[in-house]
Amino acid sequence: MKILIISLPRTGSTSLMNNLSKEYGLKPIFEPFTKFDNPTYNGEDNVVVKTIICHHPNNIELIKQFDKIILLSRKNLKELLESHSYQTYFSKINGYNSNNPYVYTSPPDDVIKLCDLDINKWILDIQLLSDLTKIPITYYEDIFDINSKNRLRIKNDLKSII
Repeated sequence: MKILIISLPRTGSTSLMNNLSKEYGLKPIFEPFTKFDNPTYNGEDNVVVKTIICHHPNNIELIKQFDKIILLSRKNLKELLESHSYQTYFSKINGYNSNNPYVYTSPPDDVIKLCDLDINKWILDIQLLSDLTKIPITYYEDIFDINSKNRLRIKNDLKSII
């Protein structure tokens, strides 16, 4: 089985990838289409690949290589912007790791504005991808228990997602 997660950043996609990997015994491949030193994806089977909507130059062609596709976004755009701008700014100045909890401190306004522009573009991109492929968008709030202190706790059976 080959599962592809195409997501906006800060939507729980890494946690979802890791949970699907464990549940189905698949190799997790984290963001292979970036310029960073991440694992590569070479078309192999038995994988769950997680990528961000803007990382691959042709998501429609990428989708054709997979059995199951999850398009992942977030309904609460205020929290998405806060999380993304926090990560964008603080990972650069103090090495914040995006998988660690944090207490929100507002980054500079120019960072928030740039992140807001990116997020709005990516929301349109994932909606267009959904419209073109007829793959529904799954939302963070629908699969994660947002009332839990441990917000990475999946509240639904993973089989309902794929």
